[in-house]
Amino acid sequence: MARLALHILLAVSLLTAGCLQLGPNHVREERAVEALDNARDTLATTETYRFESNMIITATTDSRTERVDVDLSGVVDATTREMRATATTDDESRRILVLNGTLYRECAYPWDGWAVEELDDDTRWVDQTPATRQLSLLGSGSLYWNGTETVDGEQIMIITGEPTVNALTEYQDTQSQPLIGGPRIDNAELRAWINAETGRLLRTELRFTVSKGENTATASMTTTYNDYGEPVSINLPAEARTNQYELGCPGDT
Repeated sequence: MARLALHILLAVSLLTAGCLQLGPNHVREERAVEALDNARDTLATTETYRFESNMIITATTDSRTERVDVDLSGVVDATTREMRATATTDDESRRILVLNGTLYRECAYPWDGWAVEELDDDTRWVDQTPATRQLSLLGSGSLYWNGTETVDGEQIMIITGEPTVNALTEYQDTQSQPLIGGPRIDNAELRAWINAETGRLLRTELRFTVSKGENTATASMTTTYNDYGEPVSINLPAEARTNQYELGCPGDT
């Protein structure tokens, strides 16, 4: 994978975790804020849900164009504070689980085993869940009301957030060293579809661009949320109990 594409994946983590540097001038329309608050309140009382994401990254670096497709699917059980997800790219799948306050990440080929990290507070667990990340992103910056539409007889509210991200001149790369003049994230936009009656988040679309020097990239991620309140099963694979790395996967360094 080209280094710029790697930077995009790191940027996605920052964006979906809500770690944005927002500009001071923004507009927050009242109806959009009310819809967001309704969705947050509903999520706070949600027990389980499933999610599916598709991310497309197109990067141009050194006059070469590269496309990366990532599919992500999983379930969240807020009652037991557990989550299971599978990320697939280039025909390679890696699993991520949160169980009993511990984060398990399956290491990429050619390494076997799982990276294990203890999560020692509730806030960090919540930060791992997709719906919470997306709604957190809409908590600051510009937020607009885009009206409603009817889908299968149900009224759906649409809101759009446009956070302005300042240049990220320093952050940690895979070697844990700051990048001077690192990638810049621009034109970030997140659109959300919310059921007007239930307040449930149904779909989000996140788009943004990344640039570093003359290299540029675009990224888009569509996520759907469904099966609210349905039973889920989250079990730790046997190999994750015995083949563990406490300092992260070998491929991370």
